[in-house]
Amino acid sequence: MSASIGNNRAITRVPLSRIQESPDRPRRACTDDSIARLAESIRLHGLLSPLLVRQAGDKCILVAGYRRLAALRLLNRSWAEVILLTGSPCDCALIALVENLQREQLHYLDVAAACRTILDRFPITQERLAAGLSVSPSALANRLRLLKLPQCVQAAVRQHGLSERHARALLCLSSETDQLSLVELSAQKHLSVAQLEKRIDDCLSKPHPPKRTITTALRDSRMIVNALLDTVRQLTRIGVPVQSKVEKGDDCVRVIVTIPATKQPQSKIIQEQRYAAPTA
Repeated sequence: MSASIGNNRAITRVPLSRIQESPDRPRRACTDDSIARLAESIRLHGLLSPLLVRQAGDKCILVAGYRRLAALRLLNRSWAEVILLTGSPCDCALIALVENLQREQLHYLDVAAACRTILDRFPITQERLAAGLSVSPSALANRLRLLKLPQCVQAAVRQHGLSERHARALLCLSSETDQLSLVELSAQKHLSVAQLEKRIDDCLSKPHPPKRTITTALRDSRMIVNALLDTVRQLTRIGVPVQSKVEKGDDCVRVIVTIPATKQPQSKIIQEQRYAAPTA
């Protein structure tokens, strides 16, 4: 393959078959229409910006240019011009994120997920990452907090096109059901951030039904019942034909254990042992 140097970066022509997409790419969603339009532009004017890749053995891992690579494949091209990056994997990941931000606006949830991946995989601080993205550390921290939203809520936020501030307001709610409900309401009524925050305040101020608590007496009665039933099961395992029945009354729980009499006359007299455990 041929190579030249420009701006201290190697520009190389490589077969598309050698280029592999990175599973950590920042951009998660690209429409077919977007790729088709880009493919038509490349057909008419050529590939104006090379792909960014890093060497990995005999393969090239795509750092930036997912849409351009998809468009080239749509055009059935065999080769692509690439810029071969020689930085660390951490530097390449940061370059990929910045390059995507400069070209076509990423969804803020994609940015948050990409930042989280970089922080988890590489020894880099949030302050350094924020500086690399030209944002304040607090702005980066707020964006990362969005990943605390359940996946289904994130999907609904994407689907309805809610803003980052709308999504951040939903973090005040702990109930996934309430979050989804307010996402739908915001989309239907085109709520502003202030209106959504007012709805959230109303939701938080609603009295919640008291949690049911199990009293000590009720726990004790259950322990007694379970102990009796364990005894019945043990007798059954050794071949004693024992039967049990649990009856719940208003003020007690009856455990009826039926044991065959030792001497069984023709009438088959059955003895019943009754145990009663008080309830709360």
